[in-house]
Amino acid sequence: MIIPLWAVFGLITAFFSALMMLMQEHFKVNGYALAFWIKVACVMVSLPFIFINGIPAHPMFYVYLAVSALLYAISDVYFFSAIPKSSAGSVSRLVPSAGVIGFLLWFIIDPSLFFKYIASPVISGLIFMTLCLFAFFALRLKKCTITMQTLRDVWFVIFAATVGPILTKLITFYADMEQARYAYICFQAMMMMAMWLIYLWVARPVPLSLFFARSTWQYGLLIGMVAAAMILTKFTSYYYVDNPAYIPAMIALDAVIILFFYKLRGLQPRGDVLSGLGIVGCAAALIILKAQI
Repeated sequence: MIIPLWAVFGLITAFFSALMMLMQEHFKVNGYALAFWIKVACVMVSLPFIFINGIPAHPMFYVYLAVSALLYAISDVYFFSAIPKSSAGSVSRLVPSAGVIGFLLWFIIDPSLFFKYIASPVISGLIFMTLCLFAFFALRLKKCTITMQTLRDVWFVIFAATVGPILTKLITFYADMEQARYAYICFQAMMMMAMWLIYLWVARPVPLSLFFARSTWQYGLLIGMVAAAMILTKFTSYYYVDNPAYIPAMIALDAVIILFFYKLRGLQPRGDVLSGLGIVGCAAALIILKAQI
């Protein structure tokens, strides 16, 4: 059995995602400042490739990119702020629910996929069962106070993780991969940095002394290098997949990687781990079922 390229890049992305969250759990950098310095690192990594490969010419590439930048400018702050508070494990087990939601939303964008799945009734039935299991585990999580607090902290992250892949897939329609993947990282980062700097100047959500502290920008750039590699592999995977919901579903394996790290270090995970892994399992099951069609 040949593993599709989108799955290979998705698995690599899951590793980088787990590493990024574990680093933030350890360093506990202010979420607003960390989000900014990560994007500085993204620009540093991608800008040389911009000069080599050029930039996309189609205006719709930048329209969708700007929308995604606004979405993630809000989401990233919530995401990086929640990790030190709730733990990397708790956050990583909730965000994958976006993959299941996005799987359903993509049928609105590409209705022909619906008939493709209907043509395989067995697989369609298994997908329906998977969605039912997802609902069951989601209801179980409602009984866990730790998980519900984490959910309140990351609800917008889940929303962004649901809509974002659709925007990213649309972006890939307007440029070839060699140009788009580096332009995506670089220009989206610049747009987000501009938004954060404007808000920092107007509202001062973080003291400037903390925002520009040596430990903040050093740890931020270090985590940012991992984030840049994660974004690059994730964006590449979107070029090889028909339904973008499968990418966050694959990346959901970062929750398993984090739990494995906790086990090695003898750390106790927080929240309803079983139900959280059930959510992750449902997302992963969609990948397996899709591969059978």
